[in-house]
Amino acid sequence: MATKQERIALSFLTGLALTAVAVRAVGVHRFEAEVAQATGTAAQVGVADRALAAQIAAVDSARANPKRRKTKAAPRSSSRTGRTPRLPQEVAPTPPPRVDVNAATAQELEQLPRVGPALAKRIVEWRERHGPFNSPDDLRHVRGIGPSTVRLLDSLVTFSGRHRPLHSEGAPSLEYHPKTVF
Repeated sequence: MATKQERIALSFLTGLALTAVAVRAVGVHRFEAEVAQATGTAAQVGVADRALAAQIAAVDSARANPKRRKTKAAPRSSSRTGRTPRLPQEVAPTPPPRVDVNAATAQELEQLPRVGPALAKRIVEWRERHGPFNSPDDLRHVRGIGPSTVRLLDSLVTFSGRHRPLHSEGAPSLEYHPKTVF
């Protein structure tokens, strides 16, 4: 035989379970009523219908609360004519001039994205030791420049093939010493 405290605990848990079943039944009934009202039918709502209704509700919620984007909004159409108003001719922004990696100074190289003073100095030092860069892939020989940086710089740099040494101590060495990778 159960003690008084055990009977109280058992009755509490039973009441809790019955309450949960009742809440679930009311929620399902209310959901079925909403679906029936929306579709105009009183058919039995299955699991697939509930899942579809949940997806539709999520889409409607996303449409109602769009995230703000940092893009220019398209011009709104005029309410009288239904046409988009004419804007004055906009001049397309001119792209920044390409930086010639083989002729640029360290200060000029610093203007490139992801290139700070230390990396610009390493680029110039590598160019002084090994000669001009021939392609964007040659930049990967400089410590601190990886594939993502090369992809970013590809449209911003050019390679003239000429070399302008910063120090007039003589011609730079053109031999290449690749790193040994094991």
